[in-house]
Amino acid sequence: MKQVIQNIFLIIAVFVSFSLSAQKLQFKENTEGITLTEDNLTRFHYQTTTKSLNGNYPRANYVHPLYGLDGEVLTEDFPEDHFHHRGIFWTWHQLYVDGKRIADPWFCEGISWKVNSTEQSIHGNKATIQSTVLWLADSLQNEPVLEEMVNITFERLKEDAYSITFEITMTALVDELAFGGSEDAKGYGGFSPRIKLPEDVTFHSEGKTVTPQNLPIKAGPWMNLKGTFDGKKPANITIMGEPDKLPSYQGWILRSANSMQNMAFPGNEPTALPKSKPVHFSNMILVHRQCSTEEIDEYYRQFRQD
Repeated sequence: MKQVIQNIFLIIAVFVSFSLSAQKLQFKENTEGITLTEDNLTRFHYQTTTKSLNGNYPRANYVHPLYGLDGEVLTEDFPEDHFHHRGIFWTWHQLYVDGKRIADPWFCEGISWKVNSTEQSIHGNKATIQSTVLWLADSLQNEPVLEEMVNITFERLKEDAYSITFEITMTALVDELAFGGSEDAKGYGGFSPRIKLPEDVTFHSEGKTVTPQNLPIKAGPWMNLKGTFDGKKPANITIMGEPDKLPSYQGWILRSANSMQNMAFPGNEPTALPKSKPVHFSNMILVHRQCSTEEIDEYYRQFRQD
């Protein structure tokens, strides 16, 4: 059965590639960052310059807004319940150098992000941003303590589905660097989409309904959110990751209102990041009208192979 599904996907991929190739992808740079359009419709914006709320919660290096299938904005920036949340972001509460706490990147405190360089490329129905990002520590005279290599790839999969993939590699630039999640039992931190959640949102993983809990939940490697994100038509957002590759993976932090979703790692205990051992993690967000569990499984398999 699995082979049949894979063969069907191959046939569909060949068939739709012709129609998708006619869709025009284009990057546009402005003073805030880089925006991707598809047939002149905005798909997402990557924030490269520092943005703040009246000087508070300064942040950069995240995606917002991300747009849905019907032009609706799917993400939130500076939400009133958590001003520090920002679109699709990845960071942690704890950051140490030589055993000393130097910043709380989750709260945008004691750290700044400098997007040093960016490159854009478009090939067919794929568009990629590559960037190099430095983490600068306030308490160390803005010394760079960590370097990120960021790849963000948009791919039009079919008429009513697209994906946006994030590949992050973090390399320590100083000795004795360590990072960790929240210091409570939740231990949240890492890849965190702040989705604008509708009242009718439901969660599913590998064909099973999942109920959000306060603490991390053990579930499959992808989580599907279903709801009327535009207030009119049902749609789905599937968050994918590679939990088996994450250091001290904790599980899913899920919220049905007023918060982000998170594949939590490394938990509330700081993890060392030696200069010689970068941390790499990948996540994909699949935005679709109504893919079946089998289709999502196949997209997940393709995500793992890329």
